[in-house]
Amino acid sequence: MGRVLGYDLNDLSCQVSISIENEGNEEVRSVPVLAGSERYVIPVAAYISDSGDVSYGEDAVRASGDDGKLITNLLSRAVKGLYIDRNGERYDYVTLLSGFMKRTMYMSSVLSPVELIERAVIAMPDVSEEYVKTVEEAAGFLKDEDIKYRITGYPECFFYYAMNQDASLTKNKIALFDYDGAIVRSMLLYTRVDTRPHLCMVEERDFDMTLKDDLSFLEIARSVLDSEIVSAVYLSGEGFEGGWLKSSVTYLCERRRRVFQGRNLYTKGACYAALDDRDGNPMLDICRFFDDEKLVSNIGLHMIRDGQETYIPLLEAGINWYEAKGASEFYLGDDREIRIRLESFFTKDVRYSVLRCDGFPKRPARCTRVRLEVAMKDNSCVSCKAYDLGFGDIYKSSGDTVETEVFI
Repeated sequence: MGRVLGYDLNDLSCQVSISIENEGNEEVRSVPVLAGSERYVIPVAAYISDSGDVSYGEDAVRASGDDGKLITNLLSRAVKGLYIDRNGERYDYVTLLSGFMKRTMYMSSVLSPVELIERAVIAMPDVSEEYVKTVEEAAGFLKDEDIKYRITGYPECFFYYAMNQDASLTKNKIALFDYDGAIVRSMLLYTRVDTRPHLCMVEERDFDMTLKDDLSFLEIARSVLDSEIVSAVYLSGEGFEGGWLKSSVTYLCERRRRVFQGRNLYTKGACYAALDDRDGNPMLDICRFFDDEKLVSNIGLHMIRDGQETYIPLLEAGINWYEAKGASEFYLGDDREIRIRLESFFTKDVRYSVLRCDGFPKRPARCTRVRLEVAMKDNSCVSCKAYDLGFGDIYKSSGDTVETEVFI
């Protein structure tokens, strides 16, 4: 059986986890920066030597020394389409980011052979369209090596990590506080049991906290937890390091809450998500995870086929909106319209949006073959574009298209 990777990437650091075989079971392990060490956080950096050699991560930091040529913020600069000139050569940041990702992902070879990797989930704090497209371009080497991958946000990784811990920790709501030294990001994972399947959702809030102040964090924790029944609290992020948590920890441990601190929650959560993508998880069959990045409606076509009403699915609720793409081909009827069906996953309410094809050449019914392509533009808007494919040699394609946007 192949291995799966969980890759946590932000502008300052990344972490890698991999599934390995251990006494007949598959478990998730974080990949150390150096074999045998307990350091897992890799700086997102590159260094270009005078000879043109490029180093990444820890190697880049060591190679740069004091000459000030260390290249940082690879992700955000790649998103902006920036370039950097070194030694008379121009390097684009997407290429540097790609090199960094390949080098750090394959550090997992200290735990398992690289050729066994078959799937990866890449986690990022920002999954806006610009960031997703940039990382997809930088991760092109994965497709070249037949490694399936997808991109997701931190809330889904939190869900997968929490749900793969001891069952006693999942009986009530689960809280996460993530602190980078400037902002405390809170997530409260809860389950709606009034639906089938149950819905697991995350409520997010951000708090400014530029100083590591115990009483300030205590106030934040109280605002999130005082009115909630919580089984477990996770503290993540570099900001919580240094031993400055005092009164706030005492409060977090009240009401029999279990408290855990670490920095590898997202990378392990991404790895658990990759395992679920590969195998499915019977423990999660009764629940579905939704956050702001998920498509909340089933989208398909309503048409008549062989005299009977037929539904053809295009997009399924529950997938990340930036991964939601679908297509179907069919023949246009007398009414010259395409009926797009939207069904809310939460309420089961159904509504229709009609795409008129009056711009196509007039032909007899079912003598115009149409290809409809749909793709989400954001989490609430789906772009629908229909192409006139003609009808074999009888009616050549006009090349015409019609399109619309449908809001969910």
